[in-house]
Amino acid sequence: MNHKINMVKLTLKFENCYGIKKLEHEFDFSNFKTVAIYAGNGIMKTSFAKTFNDLATKKTPCDQLDESLIPTSDALDESGAQINYENIVVIKPYSEDIFSKSEDKILTLLANKETRDKYLEIYKEIEALKKAILPSLKKISGSSNYEEEILSTFSHLEKQNIFEIFDQIIPQVKSSKDTFNFKYNEVFDKGGKVKEFVGEKYELLTKYLEKYNDLITKSSFFTKTEDNIFGTTEAKDLNKSLEGNEYFIAGHELLLKSHGNISSKKRLTDIIEEEIAKVFNDDGLKQLFKEIDNALEKNKDLVAFKKVIEKDPSILLRLSDYEKFRQDAWYSFLKEIEVGLEQLIKLYGSKKSELEAIIQQAKDGQSAWEAAIYEFENRFVGMPFTLKINNKEDAVLNEQTPAVDFFCGKKKVDRKKLLDDVLSQGERRAFYLLNVIFEIKSRQMRGQETLFVIDDIADSFDYKNKYAIVEYLKDLSNDENFYSIILTHNFDFFRTIHTRILYGPHRGTHSLIAEKLADEIKLIPAEERNVIAPFENWRQNVNDNEKHLIACIPFVRNLIEFKEGQNDDYKLLTHTLHKKTLVGTVKATVDITIADLQAPYKSALSGVAFRFTDTNKKLVDVIEEQITAIKDAENANSVVLEDKIVLAIGIRLKAEEYMWSNVTNQDPINGSQTGQLFGRYKKDFKNNEAHKEALKTLESVNIMTPENIHLNSFMYEPILDMGIDELKRLHTEVCKLST
Repeated sequence: MNHKINMVKLTLKFENCYGIKKLEHEFDFSNFKTVAIYAGNGIMKTSFAKTFNDLATKKTPCDQLDESLIPTSDALDESGAQINYENIVVIKPYSEDIFSKSEDKILTLLANKETRDKYLEIYKEIEALKKAILPSLKKISGSSNYEEEILSTFSHLEKQNIFEIFDQIIPQVKSSKDTFNFKYNEVFDKGGKVKEFVGEKYELLTKYLEKYNDLITKSSFFTKTEDNIFGTTEAKDLNKSLEGNEYFIAGHELLLKSHGNISSKKRLTDIIEEEIAKVFNDDGLKQLFKEIDNALEKNKDLVAFKKVIEKDPSILLRLSDYEKFRQDAWYSFLKEIEVGLEQLIKLYGSKKSELEAIIQQAKDGQSAWEAAIYEFENRFVGMPFTLKINNKEDAVLNEQTPAVDFFCGKKKVDRKKLLDDVLSQGERRAFYLLNVIFEIKSRQMRGQETLFVIDDIADSFDYKNKYAIVEYLKDLSNDENFYSIILTHNFDFFRTIHTRILYGPHRGTHSLIAEKLADEIKLIPAEERNVIAPFENWRQNVNDNEKHLIACIPFVRNLIEFKEGQNDDYKLLTHTLHKKTLVGTVKATVDITIADLQAPYKSALSGVAFRFTDTNKKLVDVIEEQITAIKDAENANSVVLEDKIVLAIGIRLKAEEYMWSNVTNQDPINGSQTGQLFGRYKKDFKNNEAHKEALKTLESVNIMTPENIHLNSFMYEPILDMGIDELKRLHTEVCKLST
């Protein structure tokens, strides 16, 4: 059933959901149906996806650390109604579930994960009971291939799977009175030699049976009429039915016409054994048996069968109808597990309709899978395999169902070997995407309105396939029935979505940054945080904005290096980023003013004309003032890029100032100053317990700041992904070193 959703606007109200204390936001899908959210590590991305996954699977979210907190997980459409779970799909970054070895028999079933999981749940339940009940047949029958043999024995029935065969033959099993002591394959051998012998000696066996029947008819103990027989087999059954002596202890007696009243079990057994011996010791019957035995003697393949009939000649009486005897044998063997067999039949009966519905879904979904495979093979390149849909036998129902086969070139490849030994992690992720594409295609074909929550789907892909995913998401954004919230903690991917999928006025409202405040999470338009194209904004404000002036230092420094090499302007800007003394005409770090930056900035940027109130202010003072303002700001987890760059510069200057004041070697350092200076500090104090905490702090400085304040650090992505609270804390720790 396709539920309709009114998704012009989507209102979220999440509280106490997997670490999200509070998140309230209204998404406007009236003009564009895709939203991208950048959330740094630990902000809310995984929690957001998990909450929606709970909504999609009809579960209730919780706060994992404090389950006493009451969760709220409202996802309301335009009418104020909660979105139906069937209209929500959460696409995870990756799932190993599709490669689970426990699913080997059903992995290739053409169905979505939810349907496959349901199938697997039923399959495991049936298989568990089956494994608890049937294996005892190996000992009872002596056949290690009992399931295959049962299917073969009853192949004439319309029902083709073993559960339905059991259901059809259970009446005969319950009424069976036979007991056989031979091993199944000794009489019903795989090569069919016994059956062949029966065919060849049919006339001799018929004579044996006729002679037996003649003896039974003339016996005063046994009897045979057109409709009934009481022969040696029936006599054994009678004796077995009175196993133990309870019947006679209770005072009951049996009246036998040829032996009078019988009042004990022993007496009954003696009489039956005596009467059976009379029949099989008859000279005529013994002669016929000898002829059969001699014929068997000549065939080495029938040694086991020969021993069976020598031990129990009555077996020969049933061989004239070999297939019926085979069925009777299984009725007898199955009789010993009758109770368990009935449980298995009942369980299968209760699950059959669900299984049939799942199989039908797989058949109905074949066209969606064909479309998904076509899409997959046309978008994702470099895969070592191709895919083809073929029919396979279902693991429970034994029906032919569409399934996926793998080919390398024209050669079919075993799925397990491919997944275990051939595919790289990236290729396994691509195969996972095939399952995602199928889910999307099947919903497209049904015209089902869907909200997709897409959690870092491109994570860990190589670039050629990462961009294939972006293009696929772009196509997805144009489907009239689909709405997408794309989550990522990869800023490069976020920026790619921003530029390739979002466009025009939609960028401002559909490209969001998650910011973690003290008690809630806010989703802020990315353009308000100046992270998509920061350099343009900084350049425009560099004449009168102290924070932007500082943030531009690494940018301008690198531009000068690219244009003119490491000239004096380059060196001056280097002195602003590292604790340096006077070198020639290049000022010491502590003496550089705002005015000193105008000439280098003018050489690299057009339109530079500083309008600062006090251009003689020392740059180190500007940096400290800006850091104080940043640390005093209410926002504890802002993604404002210039704030982080200013903090990183200030941290490194403070750290170098402390290290220069302590190291023995005061020789100037050219290139990689922070790292080399830290090396000197470690050499001097690595074994000094008093410097243990300082070493830890400086190690953090060395790791966290150098790559974050250079233009060539992949567009500042590392520092964007780092929480500003980490930098604030590190600045505080570095400042403590000098106290």
